[in-house]
Amino acid sequence: MSPDDDPATRFSGTERYYAEHRPGYGEAAVEYVVDRFGVDGDATVLDLGCGAGQLTLPLAAHAGRVLGIDPNPEMLAAGRERAAAAGVETVEWVEGSDADIDAGLGPLRLRTIGRAFHWMDRDRTLDTLRRLTDPDGGVALFGDREALHRGRGEWWVVAHETVSEYLQDLPERETGEVEYEEPHAAVLERNGYRDVTEREFEVEREWTVDGVIGYVFSLSFASRATFGDDAEAFEAGLRDRLLALDPPFAEEVSVGVVSGRV
Repeated sequence: MSPDDDPATRFSGTERYYAEHRPGYGEAAVEYVVDRFGVDGDATVLDLGCGAGQLTLPLAAHAGRVLGIDPNPEMLAAGRERAAAAGVETVEWVEGSDADIDAGLGPLRLRTIGRAFHWMDRDRTLDTLRRLTDPDGGVALFGDREALHRGRGEWWVVAHETVSEYLQDLPERETGEVEYEEPHAAVLERNGYRDVTEREFEVEREWTVDGVIGYVFSLSFASRATFGDDAEAFEAGLRDRLLALDPPFAEEVSVGVVSGRV
């Protein structure tokens, strides 16, 4: 099994960078799903593939209990540290993947999945989650553009070019939206979810030089270890090129939310 096939090791070595430099989704998108599904102090929310808590922690401000599930124990440790620093005590961090969901987790008001649904068996996951959800609940899938390949700022072009000098077989840069053979909304409808909606929310982000470099090292295919002995040279070279572009860098990103009721 290759590292990309094993969910527990897919992001090995990226955890610190993931926790510090992967951006959140913005409060407007979180408030939308909270309002849509009536998430309150009595509700339990499951954030599947939670990573270091970029979606888990904002949800904890609204729900009585949040379960953050991820197969990577180091990612969960980073999430716990972030929660402790923020004074959040209502999150339970659970090691596991979409294959480990069972009836003991329910009943749930809302299940969320961030930038991880494409890694999962979508049909199996949605079927299992539907059976754990209370009658007023549903599922919400969050996503945005992967910045290195699809970010529209000049700094992302420079970052991609610099990574390409060290790593082979990178996908070509493209500025269009991600297109799946079967869009997430269609998958929800085919699996029996009702009232499926798609919403977009504009989020402003500001990137520092350290933030761009950290984002690159947070990617499963561009971890610091992937660069081997060239990691320091890569980082120094990218830093010099980014500094020449007059940071920090402002970016407006569209965050998409696809959601449906059980």
